[in-house]
Amino acid sequence: MPSSTENNSQRDKRIYAVAMSGGVDSSVVLGMLQKSGYEVFGITMDIHENCIKDIEDARSICRTLGIQHEVFDVREEYKAKVIDLFADYYSRGLTPNPCAFCNRDLKLNILVDYARLKGADLLATGHYANLETHNENIILSEAVNLAKDQTYFVSLAPKKKLMHVRFPLGRMNNKNETRALAAEYGLPNFEKDESQDICFIRQGNYKEFLKNLKTNLNLFSPGRIRRKDTGKIIGNHTGIANYTVGQRKGLGISRNDGSPLYVVDVDAANNDVLVGDKGALDMREFYVTEMNWFLEMGDEFTAFVKLRSFEKKTRASIKKRESCGETANLDSEVIQIELREESANPVTRGQVCVAYDEHNNVICAGIIA
Repeated sequence: MPSSTENNSQRDKRIYAVAMSGGVDSSVVLGMLQKSGYEVFGITMDIHENCIKDIEDARSICRTLGIQHEVFDVREEYKAKVIDLFADYYSRGLTPNPCAFCNRDLKLNILVDYARLKGADLLATGHYANLETHNENIILSEAVNLAKDQTYFVSLAPKKKLMHVRFPLGRMNNKNETRALAAEYGLPNFEKDESQDICFIRQGNYKEFLKNLKTNLNLFSPGRIRRKDTGKIIGNHTGIANYTVGQRKGLGISRNDGSPLYVVDVDAANNDVLVGDKGALDMREFYVTEMNWFLEMGDEFTAFVKLRSFEKKTRASIKKRESCGETANLDSEVIQIELREESANPVTRGQVCVAYDEHNNVICAGIIA
């Protein structure tokens, strides 16, 4: 529920907008706030033609609860800040995280402004995370249900906008508890399956989506496959968008001894896919840019980092830097990370990296350079 720091007089005056996706989580948030006596209304972002059914589902939920529903057309902004950026990342040999972009630039940014324009004091969402506000300070911490925790996806959101956001599901113990509440509130979607796809890409086929985009980005032009260690050309690829770090199947190359090769990097500037042995994936040092800070830290500190939303955290040493090694200064705030143990997944440029303290609070987050 809303922050425990709010007193009763503050709570009575709160008007909540709920970001509605048509799914169970955001629908339960709507029901929770209504049952608690808050004035509440729903908002659904119209982001893409693939999401029409989600808008209909959200509208149906609001109708069931007798609550006003708004549709916020952000197709133009979504294309520019999520879809075009998604394609641009692949064109630069990076692997993007569009859900994190959407939260940073839309759902936990301009949607907050729209909700307040419509009369809401706060925007509530169905994210599983905990958020505390103390004057101008924000503490973002993992959900009680670690299996559902979504701090990884919201960690890039601007703090000044998070001051006006609440995550009521952060203290839920499990998804069954959420579904039980949905049934209690009489919501027709209490058994609705969770979507595992990127919302603008159905059936998860991002390659076909990229091919159908009207773009002149060099995503599917054939090129060379090279050994990263020796530079030797050992094959040809069908376009850099078809390859991701850690991939071992579908490379169309083999070795005399039968041992596998893995994609270890993509050199977009030269349209090359770089491969190597499995050991080449164990990269312990890397840089993170586009930093978003939640806790003040010294120039050097230790933390636990996540390189994927679904993996366990890895202990790391972190140093603040002014540039990425020998490269140009990509960002005025850069950190260098040294993993103290092998990560469960390979370090992948373009993905989000989140650092946590020992109390499961987010220290900072950024993009792996």
